Amino acid sequence: MKTLTFHTNIDCPLHLEKAVCGLECLRGRFCQFSVDLMEANHLLTIKTTSLEAHEVTAVLRQNGLHCVETIR
Repeated sequence: MKTLTFHTNIDCPLHLEKAVCGLECLRGRFCQFSVDLMEANHLLTIKTTSLEAHEVTAVLRQNGLHCVETIR
């Protein structure tokens, strides 16, 4: 299992709803995800065994959200 982390613009319930709808198409490829709405970079964290970062960024960008992988 790996953890992918992204800086996003998911800063309100409307953006969160867009993210959930976008991530729905990746259902079954991640175990869980969370968004820290209070953190300055609005971190999206996804636990997965098969997803790659570029897949997540592509899906969220298609839904009008800004998403950049955090390099650890």
